[in-house]
Amino acid sequence: MQKTWFGLPLIALLAACGGEKIETYQVPKETVAAPAMPAPVKQTPAATVRRSSPGFSADLPDGWKEVPSSSAMRKASYVVEGTAIDAYFISLSMGDVLSNVNRWRGQVGLPNASLDAIEANMVEFSINGHGCKYFEIYNEENDKGIIAGIIDLSPSYWYFTAKGPVSELKVHTADMQNFLKSMKFDGHNH
Repeated sequence: MQKTWFGLPLIALLAACGGEKIETYQVPKETVAAPAMPAPVKQTPAATVRRSSPGFSADLPDGWKEVPSSSAMRKASYVVEGTAIDAYFISLSMGDVLSNVNRWRGQVGLPNASLDAIEANMVEFSINGHGCKYFEIYNEENDKGIIAGIIDLSPSYWYFTAKGPVSELKVHTADMQNFLKSMKFDGHNH
């Protein structure tokens, strides 16, 4: 039987170390320079950013975000950053101005109005060849308002509705009109 002497070199090495004193050193931590930040990416203006939803595409204003719809009737829903505005689209087969506007008036606590009074405050414009009847309905007393558009895509009608505090809606009226005017409807473009 042979003996293995593999531990002998280790003992010889330890003996050679002698009584040398072990010293420790404090080395300052190396400072690593932070990586250079890339140049800021230039934001594309909101007017050139197209967003698509079921049945249409449109230029989404800055600060608007499409969110999942809270109702099966809604084609698309939006939140406006920093506001309590609830904006959405639905599509129906009726486009009666009088009953729709009076329903919206009731939702903000206003009494019904005559068709003549409603039409006197209505703005009409074209959305890629389709008529849009646009309404701003404000009840300053309870700070509730609705901005709405009825878009004629006969035989159906699309309804844009934005509900919220009067002051917030008034700040965003231009965005809402620009959003509506930028719309392109699937199968209905002229």
